[in-house]
Amino acid sequence: MEVSSNLSVVVSYKKQFLLGVLLLLVIIIAIEGIVRTYDHYNPNCMFISSEVFQDIDFELKRAICHANDDIIWSDQPYLHLLPNQHLPTVNINSDGFRGPEITKEKSENVYRIFVVGGSTTFGVGATSDLTTIPGFLQKKFHDVNLNFKVEVINAGIPKAYSFTETYYIKNILLEYDPDLFIIYDGWNDINRPYDVFDDTVDYQSSEKILRMILKNDIYKTGKVILKNYFNWRANENIIFDSTDIDKKVDTWRNNWSEICKTDYGNRFDVIIALQPLVGTGNKVLTEEEQTHYKHADHYNLLQYYEKYAFALDELNSQCTKTKDMREIFDDMQITMYFDAGHTGDEGNRIIAEVLYETSKPIIEKRFYSFDN
Repeated sequence: MEVSSNLSVVVSYKKQFLLGVLLLLVIIIAIEGIVRTYDHYNPNCMFISSEVFQDIDFELKRAICHANDDIIWSDQPYLHLLPNQHLPTVNINSDGFRGPEITKEKSENVYRIFVVGGSTTFGVGATSDLTTIPGFLQKKFHDVNLNFKVEVINAGIPKAYSFTETYYIKNILLEYDPDLFIIYDGWNDINRPYDVFDDTVDYQSSEKILRMILKNDIYKTGKVILKNYFNWRANENIIFDSTDIDKKVDTWRNNWSEICKTDYGNRFDVIIALQPLVGTGNKVLTEEEQTHYKHADHYNLLQYYEKYAFALDELNSQCTKTKDMREIFDDMQITMYFDAGHTGDEGNRIIAEVLYETSKPIIEKRFYSFDN
């Protein structure tokens, strides 16, 4: 009888354990369902409340927000977008570029342009692939009568900066037989600590865990909680760190100097464009833009951003052309920036117009045939 009683106790404990596990699973699933529902109807993207998006339907804004969160990228073995991602407002093709499919082998009578940069080039906040900077640039070339085809490829990757961009060019993009690289950056370089320019930097274990959670789409509870936490932290004022600024500027200049000066068989031209940020130039800032300006400590940042402009002048003799775009929005009275540096569709269109006018003479020189 005692043995039978002990067995009953063991069986009872097993039942309680299994019931406890089952209950825990039910709670986890329920929380996941609640979190997914909340995230769907309350996308926590601070930028969608910006005046830049005031004329855009809320459903489209929600789609933009979710696409921004759901895009998957990797930094192993190099920073790149995972191929074949198709979301309502973003398409990543089979080569890992935002936009339509391309062939690796360039067709005859095609002039191929790669626009290289970070999230501003990629088009965070753009309503579609067509309204990114490269998308608008492609339309400009499509609308003119040419006896050859100009193909513009969006090689922008969120978080990219000059070190990852030059690596991407040398090890990946050269395989696509480019004719012109348009480099649109500056912001990510000045904002990054100097040590991240070192390719031997290894992420701390805690950061690796965070990155794994943020890239996980199977169980989204952790991702949504972290996203809300980081957006809450984003409300804290940023203090610009000028530590090692001269080293960062030198590295930025040297990275692009190497691309411009290295003999690749005279295969391509290079345009380096220093991107505008809120507060650059003489634009009269709107009330919203003044908030971004103060929040991001741009008064201090822009003093050091001037050093990148001086470095750009030095690159002018080494690269095909350079373009300082800091004053591009001087005549605009509306809100152009939805944060310290990203622009919406209209800003992207204006930037593309300037890049078109900048690149047109270079292409003319190569082909001698623009029919306006």
